[in-house]
Amino acid sequence: MLKQYLKQKNLSIYKLAALSEIPYSTLNDIVNHKVDIANIRSGIVFKLAKILDISMDELYELCSRKISVRTDKYAIEGNVFIKNKSYVLVFRFDDKEFIDEICPVKRESSMFIESIARWQMEKMIQRYEMEKVYDLCIKTKG
Repeated sequence: MLKQYLKQKNLSIYKLAALSEIPYSTLNDIVNHKVDIANIRSGIVFKLAKILDISMDELYELCSRKISVRTDKYAIEGNVFIKNKSYVLVFRFDDKEFIDEICPVKRESSMFIESIARWQMEKMIQRYEMEKVYDLCIKTKG
């Protein structure tokens, strides 16, 4: 994500705004996912990519709202998207799609979102498996 990339490069949004001559409010909206990068004028995306010394495609990837997560316990991969200022987990298990809003997008949750998503995946899979066992017990009884 762009926010983490800027942190690694030791660049604040203020400094980036000064270097790029892009308004702080525009950069803040991009960095904090208040606006989709696909809806930003190409000139701004080009200028931002040039300042960061990356391609426009790389910038788009950094600004994408998708984070990949994996649980080794179940060998399942999923994705976390940002939708309406919340993290949403999506994954498939046993030919079933699971979708869950896991937490609001905040600095604290962003630092641990992969761990939170992995934990939520495992919890949802366990609940699903327990329901299957319960249904099996009910069917064999009846």
